[in-house]
Amino acid sequence: ELREEIWTRFKQASTAVNRKHAAHYEAIRTQQEENLAKKTELCEKVEMISTDDCKTAADWEAKSKEIIAIQAEWKAIGFAPKEMNVKIFERFRTACDQFFTAKNEYFSELRTRFQENIKKKEELVRQAQALQDSTDWRQTSEKLVQLQKDWKTIGMVPKKVGDTLWKDFLSACDKFFEARNAANAGERNEQQENLKKKLD
Repeated sequence: ELREEIWTRFKQASTAVNRKHAAHYEAIRTQQEENLAKKTELCEKVEMISTDDCKTAADWEAKSKEIIAIQAEWKAIGFAPKEMNVKIFERFRTACDQFFTAKNEYFSELRTRFQENIKKKEELVRQAQALQDSTDWRQTSEKLVQLQKDWKTIGMVPKKVGDTLWKDFLSACDKFFEARNAANAGERNEQQENLKKKLD
């Protein structure tokens, strides 16, 4: 006589549990779908950044900071739906890897260019120092002026090395031009004296 009553009671309790169970997993699914949408958006951001044309080291550093911030954001987001979790992570990792690979290639090429430019500037310093004690005023002036023009055509080098090379180059040029100016001043004084004598 209690069978029906107990069955109804059990059925109601089971239904309540099933509803809570379904609601719980529905909330998880909803959250995971939201996480997937957020992660997809982050993938798109990184993919856009990795196709940006970075021209300078400062550009690369600024974009690196953006990507590192996005990576921190990614870590704060929970899981995406199980069937998409690995795929979305691979997409994100690929985009990040592409950016940092391109960045490494840029800086590797930059270091190579810097080394080539350093060698070229060192050669100009050597040539200027070889000419600094010359007394062939006209020809050496022309050579040093040409070396200064050549200097301007050489690309950048790291600041610290560049400052040292420039100081050495300028010092050699200045030594010659100061000596030339002093000699010319003496010659001009002598000419003025001769002119005065002749006028007298």
